[in-house]
Amino acid sequence: MYQLQLLLNIPELFTSHSKIDFYSSMFENLDPSSIPEFPSSGPGRKGYSHHTMFRAFIVMQAERFGEITDLADYLRNNLIIAHLCGIDITKPLPSYWTFRRFINEFAHDYLTTIFKNQVNILKYLGVISGEFVSMDSIHIKGNTNSTALISLKPILLLP
Repeated sequence: MYQLQLLLNIPELFTSHSKIDFYSSMFENLDPSSIPEFPSSGPGRKGYSHHTMFRAFIVMQAERFGEITDLADYLRNNLIIAHLCGIDITKPLPSYWTFRRFINEFAHDYLTTIFKNQVNILKYLGVISGEFVSMDSIHIKGNTNSTALISLKPILLLP
């Protein structure tokens, strides 16, 4: 029993406590219940939990990794973070192909639902309110001929 406790304390030596606290707090307040826990498939291995894989990709975004291989290396070197994601660190960690298959099959609707749920939780806790509306803008190309000239007439506003 003491050996297992020692093994679980050794990874903490290589990861800063601020990161451990950050991810602990984030995952504690995250509600991934709108994502099915395990993929629905036929006979065979159960695979990794979708909740676990989703948390791992949150780590990827928080650490600003551009490649899945960077995420896999980070989780191998920071086992406590992998454990916080829900990965059983006594077994092999997910491979590059497991992460890739998850991200390719992950539906965007799940992200939308999770985002809506998190916003509603923040509104309920009083962290944000619906008093102010914020807008985001993005350049959208119009379906027009690029050689056509569009004349804009100034609008006069009279008091």
